[in-house]
Amino acid sequence: MTPAPHLYTGSVPRYTPLVPCTGAVQHLIVAQCSGAAAELAAQLPSALLLEGSATGVEPQLAEHLRHSHVGSHLYLIGDEAFIWHLHALARSAGLGAEEISAWADPSGLRRLYCVHCATLQEAEPTVQLTCQHCSVRLAVREHFSRRLGAYMAVCADADQPFAEART
Repeated sequence: MTPAPHLYTGSVPRYTPLVPCTGAVQHLIVAQCSGAAAELAAQLPSALLLEGSATGVEPQLAEHLRHSHVGSHLYLIGDEAFIWHLHALARSAGLGAEEISAWADPSGLRRLYCVHCATLQEAEPTVQLTCQHCSVRLAVREHFSRRLGAYMAVCADADQPFAEART
C-alpha cells in the first residue's frame, strides 16, 4: 500500500502533488472548483467526484463518509480554508490522517484564528490584517494548528495589545 503524503510537517502544512493511493478500495475526490481534479479523476475512473464550495459539498461528503468502508481514501483540492474545513469533517467521521491527501492553492483563502477573541475567519494570504470580529490589528504567524485548521493571528502592536485598528 502506498502511504499518503503527509499534510503536516513542522509548523505549517506542506502539500505535495496528489497521487492515487494504490491500496485504497474506494476513492473520493472533493474539489473546490470545477476542473481542478480532472487529472486525478482520470487516473481514478471509479472515484466519486464532488465539486463546489465547502458548505455546498459538506452534506454530500458527510453522507458518503457515513456509509464508506474501511479502505476509503479522500483527496481534497482547493484553498486551505476549503481543505481544512473538510479535513476536520473527515477526521470527525473517523478517517485517519493517512487516509486523506490534499493539495492547496497557495494564493487562495486560508483560515486564521484570532487569539484575542478566539474566533476563526477566512482571509487572503497576508502578513497583517484587521480581525473581522474584535477589530484588533493582527499579525499572522507561521504557526498552523491542525486541530483548528488555521494559522495563529496575534496583535500586531505589542505595546497596545487590545487596541482597535486605526483607520
